[in-house]
Amino acid sequence: MKLKGVWGFLPFWVFLMLFKSGADLHFNSLSPLGERVFPVWVVGIIIGLFSLLQMVLDVPAGLLLDKFGYRRLLKFTTVVFIVATLLLFLFGLNMYTYIFTSFLSTIGWLFLGPGVNAYVISQASKKESNKFISFRDISGSIGSVVAGILFAVTISCPVQVMAFIATLFLVVSYVFIFLSPDDTENVCIEKKIPTQDFYIKRRFLHKVVKAIFKLNPVSSFLLISSLSSSIFYSIICFVIPLVIAHTESLGIMSWSLGVFDIAIIFAGFGLGKLAKLINRIFLIFLGLLVFGVMGTLLGFNFGVWFIVIGFIATVGDEIASLSLWSWLYDLDKDHAEDGLISGVLNLSHDLGWAIGPILGGFLYYGLGPSWTIMIGALFLLLAWFIYTIKLGALNMTINSNSNIAPKKPHKFRNGRY
Repeated sequence: MKLKGVWGFLPFWVFLMLFKSGADLHFNSLSPLGERVFPVWVVGIIIGLFSLLQMVLDVPAGLLLDKFGYRRLLKFTTVVFIVATLLLFLFGLNMYTYIFTSFLSTIGWLFLGPGVNAYVISQASKKESNKFISFRDISGSIGSVVAGILFAVTISCPVQVMAFIATLFLVVSYVFIFLSPDDTENVCIEKKIPTQDFYIKRRFLHKVVKAIFKLNPVSSFLLISSLSSSIFYSIICFVIPLVIAHTESLGIMSWSLGVFDIAIIFAGFGLGKLAKLINRIFLIFLGLLVFGVMGTLLGFNFGVWFIVIGFIATVGDEIASLSLWSWLYDLDKDHAEDGLISGVLNLSHDLGWAIGPILGGFLYYGLGPSWTIMIGALFLLLAWFIYTIKLGALNMTINSNSNIAPKKPHKFRNGRY
């Protein structure tokens, strides 16, 4: 009997989970592996520049996905990642293999995010689109958690061990993308969710800027919040692997890289209702404040408290971002700009992931992990301060919330996708 609905795409959910396990294992290893062949500040520059390259190529990647098909390019991106990990397995680690594996993984990440999102939306019925997105988030988050645990186990081993395990996950994921249903339609045919354009391809900069000015002040708040959080998370993903690599007894820290996505899975179900019950102006204020304060404490509490504080910080981030998106959704009455505004999130996310590793490399080199994370969190407090001051200057009246808490674009906190 052929399964229908979201369970009919079980091979695809398995593909995404396996791919994220292998690709995130590779990504988590980049900073400690780079430290073996370069000064740590050079490693930050390399990772940051490749993230910047990914941002520049976002629009062409989206156009290629629409032209050649989503599943086809997901197969391609899996092969590229397999080559990236095989390179380390066959030739070991040196300056040249590190740069080439970093470049190839950048190409792999380039097509994964928009490819997965466009494939999911093209396959889902309008009625089940939110359920499909939820399964996408859960599958990817499970993969991130598995990768974090495997990273903690393999980082003290020769690089070939990590590379072999990552390659194995990616090869098996390649089998499951073949077993997944083929593309049935172009995602542009029917607009199934308000942020669908986000899931197809990136938006050109001049269009994004125009949308920001049109829906100020909330669009600017969204841009600042997303940029600051991306800088913070990218610094975390640069620093924590180095901390784990230098720690003899890991314990619960092996879960640390997955806690940020786990928080979204567990807390996300109730936050939508919270955004409808409590005034969003206050929720944004509270969420940004909690995120910033917890972020400053995070780097000084490795171990169990890192997991607890990281969970609370991410919940604060999600409260603020969901409330901002809900507020913007109300302002954009005809919803003609939903796709463009979601491009704001993507632009700021990619820019943050380019800035964060570069900044993290220099700070880690001079100050160590704890102060590097704390300085990264200052960007969060700056976003809260700008929001508070700007809101006071505008003397805005507090409007009641609508009854709708829309599905906002989701970006994984661990990894480039």
